[in-house]
Amino acid sequence: MDSARATASQAFAAFFTSLTLADVPTAAQHRAKLHLLDTLGAGTVGSASNEAQISRKALGHAHGRAQADKAAPVWGTPASVPPLQAAFVNGVAAHAFELDDSSGCDHSGAVVVPAALAATALASQPVPGERLILAIIAGYELGRRVESALGGYDAVNDAGWHSTGVCGTFAAAAASSLILGLNAQQMTSAIGLAGSFTGGTWAFMSDGTMSKRLHVGRAAEAGLNSAALALAGFTGPSDIFSARWGSFLALYGAQEANETELYSDLGGKWLVEEASIKPYASCRSTHSAIDALLHLKKDHKLVPDAIDEITVRTSPLIFDMCGGRDTSSLVAAQLSMPFALATALIRDSVGLKDVAIEGRSDPAIVPLMERIRIEVDSTQHGGAAEPHLEVRTNGRAYQRQASVARGAATNRLSDKETVAKFRDLAGTRLDDDAAELLVNEIRTLELCPDTRALQALLQTTSEPDLIH
Repeated sequence: MDSARATASQAFAAFFTSLTLADVPTAAQHRAKLHLLDTLGAGTVGSASNEAQISRKALGHAHGRAQADKAAPVWGTPASVPPLQAAFVNGVAAHAFELDDSSGCDHSGAVVVPAALAATALASQPVPGERLILAIIAGYELGRRVESALGGYDAVNDAGWHSTGVCGTFAAAAASSLILGLNAQQMTSAIGLAGSFTGGTWAFMSDGTMSKRLHVGRAAEAGLNSAALALAGFTGPSDIFSARWGSFLALYGAQEANETELYSDLGGKWLVEEASIKPYASCRSTHSAIDALLHLKKDHKLVPDAIDEITVRTSPLIFDMCGGRDTSSLVAAQLSMPFALATALIRDSVGLKDVAIEGRSDPAIVPLMERIRIEVDSTQHGGAAEPHLEVRTNGRAYQRQASVARGAATNRLSDKETVAKFRDLAGTRLDDDAAELLVNEIRTLELCPDTRALQALLQTTSEPDLIH
């Protein structure tokens, strides 16, 4: 990529607006479909979250009702709302139970998919499935590249920024731009405008509050907002990433920033293939330890009541992010390694019912959490570190080094497992016929003439009961 003749935004806009399915390997197209399906499952069940329901109520009062021909569905509910509101609420819902994908910007699916589908309500013509696939691929591509150019997930989060809020707006802007049919000049502006909507810090860690979910919903909404403004003629800076004054990379990445990572092998590797699909309803950084503990339990027939102590040695970042023991809120519990491991040991998984208030109030959980110690291992680094576990029980010690977590790009869930996860989550709100039709439609998405019809399958006739 010759960045001397074009800014990064211009180069991306030229690349994405000329992209066709023939340019994208079948494997990347397939991954885009799976991540679309996975996000729809997470967002549909997420409609029952407290955060999604509060968002609907608050924004409903603020935004009012949508025009009938410009309304976008709120997944898992009977409601249709203005597109910007739908992008926000569905983004919040998709992330609300920590069941959405990761290893993108970080949570690309919950940013890209709500924005892209909401954008179809603003499109002047039907949006075929082929264009939706390209929009998803573009969103995953740009969001991950921005994160990499800032130094990667660990560098962004070590600085106190939540990478999804910082990088996700660009992902949503790219996806929305393709759905709305922006030309290269307009998309350059949309990318530039997206840089003015970014942010989100890890301050919620101190008290387990809901702002983590806001970062995702806001990124989805802001990306769509950026594309809609650009389409209407609102201009944004053509050089948002490396402008002499106000460079996005310098502001968020400082010494870690590396602009060449924006372009690295663009069109050669497809970053949707590097995203992961989560099997557990907890922070991704707890997953490899969960896997390791479940292996130990199976291999040595561990009995939770007989456990004397579990010691987990992990990276400083995971220790800081997941070492807490607060289970008073859903957010806090899902970020707690001791809670995740105690739950997995007792229930053999960490599912939605396990992190909901009934599950995390189980009187057997806290005594086991008290026997789990998290220690810093200075030889491990980052949020994807693979911890070392030692379990002491009945006078014996069993050890296991965690490996790459299930669902990662190098240890993927099978397609069958991913579809089963969708059916399980979507089945909390959709009838079996609708869920199965969605699976089949997404399998052959490139043949769909109008993706707005697809979204009708996500609506229900009743409101969800609250899960918190």
